[in-house]
Amino acid sequence: MMKKFLLLSITLFLLSGCWNYQDINNTRLVAGMAIDYDQEKDEYITTIEIVNLQAGQRGVMKGQIYQSRGNLPFEGVRDMIIKTGKKLYWPHAKIIIISQDIAKEKMIPILDYIYRDSEFRQEVYLIVSKEKTAQEIFKRYTGEEFSSILGYHIHQGIKSEKSISKYTGIESWKFIKALYEEGISATLPAIKNVERNERIYPILGELAVFQKDSLVGWLTESETKAFLWAVDEIKGGLIIIDPQVENEKVNVTLEILKSKTTVKPIYKDGEIIMNIEITTDVAIGEIAGSIDVIGKEGRAIVQKQAQKYIKNQVEEVIKKVQKDYNSDIFQFSKKIKNTMPHIWKNIYKDWDKMFSQIKCNIEVKINIRGSALKSKPILIK
Repeated sequence: MMKKFLLLSITLFLLSGCWNYQDINNTRLVAGMAIDYDQEKDEYITTIEIVNLQAGQRGVMKGQIYQSRGNLPFEGVRDMIIKTGKKLYWPHAKIIIISQDIAKEKMIPILDYIYRDSEFRQEVYLIVSKEKTAQEIFKRYTGEEFSSILGYHIHQGIKSEKSISKYTGIESWKFIKALYEEGISATLPAIKNVERNERIYPILGELAVFQKDSLVGWLTESETKAFLWAVDEIKGGLIIIDPQVENEKVNVTLEILKSKTTVKPIYKDGEIIMNIEITTDVAIGEIAGSIDVIGKEGRAIVQKQAQKYIKNQVEEVIKKVQKDYNSDIFQFSKKIKNTMPHIWKNIYKDWDKMFSQIKCNIEVKINIRGSALKSKPILIK
């Protein structure tokens, strides 16, 4: 018995450790990647940002840009080893930025490479560049004093989406999963460069709308927030309205505390209708004036206007997606399939035509839970 125990202990000791362990001195850590497509040469252009430890400065890291080409994305990445001098280490890569050209026609080769390569983590985030190319996001960046490694900075921005609600991050596995599911389509966050104080840096905002594996259009930041309400993904953010109280308009900012959206399809008289119920808790965060919107009468007016505002926003974004993109990013088909499978069996072949005609009943309820630290507006006598 003792011999068996010793043999087992020695075996566990020898086999313990990471199976894909890499010596950091022999590798280059990749923070992010951008992929473009050169139609004239039929080549993929791969731009990567690696983490470079500054010589002589302990603990100081900086992003360093490298670029390569290849007939396939994998070929371009392999050729990068010649330029970096060391093997690339991908498990710490946080983002992959894709050009619009690729998003429109070449998504499958990119997704296949990410999904098939064991070094990529499936949690890597996909982003579509609103610039002419994806590489511009890395190459035009001049805000190093703000953030020395751009890939990690963008990743932190995605993780902060809950308090902004102007975009939503999508991991690669979720996007690929959406391609497999019947009837639905996916979205990806967009990114673009801005210039402020003589510095160029990227900002996240808006959504790229896909139909199956092809980019078909965009949602603005306000449309994106309405979309997030429709799909129960609102976690925070602000509502800015200007209700008329005491015969005077006043700007009011409401902070979203929490929100819940339920979508229930019903079948009536041979027609499918989506019932969308939105319940949102808010606090009065800011009042631009001395008009009382916190009291019972003013609060009721604010509540009514906020409900009308959200309802209109959600109605408009659904109509836009139905009319302009005919892409079920709201996952209505999934709701029908789960609640009325017998109906879905009869309509799934025609869903691409039916989606644009689906009617929606939207009901919104706003609960004002507080007014921050003050119970009255500031009055000047």
